[in-house]
Amino acid sequence: MATIRLAEPYDLSRLMQFDSFPGDRIAEIVEKRMLVAEIDSIVVGYVAWQHGGCVGRDYVNKLVVDDDYRRRGIARALIDALNTSLSGQVFISTGAYNRAAMSLLEGTGWSAAGQIVGLRPLNEPETFFHRDLWPPDAEN
Repeated sequence: MATIRLAEPYDLSRLMQFDSFPGDRIAEIVEKRMLVAEIDSIVVGYVAWQHGGCVGRDYVNKLVVDDDYRRRGIARALIDALNTSLSGQVFISTGAYNRAAMSLLEGTGWSAAGQIVGLRPLNEPETFFHRDLWPPDAEN
């Protein structure tokens, strides 16, 4: 079972071993916009977001799991833990041909919000989803 926590600067070296996304992980870590998943004290995945990054709403822009740890529920655990850091309507997106990501989002309560063609190579549509997130102690 993975433990989910806020990322810390010392996680960066491990993240760089399996992360291929461009961008500044330091800013995400320092600004507390990243959660990591650990198994046996090894960081095996992370999820990061931008505040106001999609039509003024929070946008989950990265969800990454080390190839050696896939198919163990880590991505699901990271998605499920987003409500510990985010609340209200949140957006996320993936390539329409990414069956694993599409299945994960559809299976964890995210609703389709539309597609944009032209953002990805080979005109693969980018499929956007949204979900209302609430802190664990909120009465909704």
